[in-house]
Amino acid sequence: MQYTKVAAHALIKKDNKYLVTKRPANDDYMPNFWDTPGGTIDFGEKILDALVREIKEETDLTVKVGNIIFCHNHLSGTERHQFELVYQCEYIGGDIKLDPEEHSEFKWVTLEEMESLQKITFLEELLKSLK
Repeated sequence: MQYTKVAAHALIKKDNKYLVTKRPANDDYMPNFWDTPGGTIDFGEKILDALVREIKEETDLTVKVGNIIFCHNHLSGTERHQFELVYQCEYIGGDIKLDPEEHSEFKWVTLEEMESLQKITFLEELLKSLK
């Protein structure tokens, strides 16, 4: 069965650095790759509500959501068509508390430092678009 998934992700900025989170080794999709907070939008859920929910679930941070800065889409096999919408976000407050089922570690990095990381596909493409 073919299906489409839409995900909202946050490029969270704090003091000229950006938050990246590492997918756990046992993840079924791109394990040990660096990612940004976010995830799949539930049926009937508004995109920005999903983004805020995912950020809170994955990091426990409070952010100010800004504009959409990137849209990426790709096919995963012959059945899944995935769209990732990336929003610029500003850190407002909180201490990061990772959900170990979602991410194994985090870093605050510059865009230049992010380039050297092993990144999930949409994050790789986002960096290319920002150049």
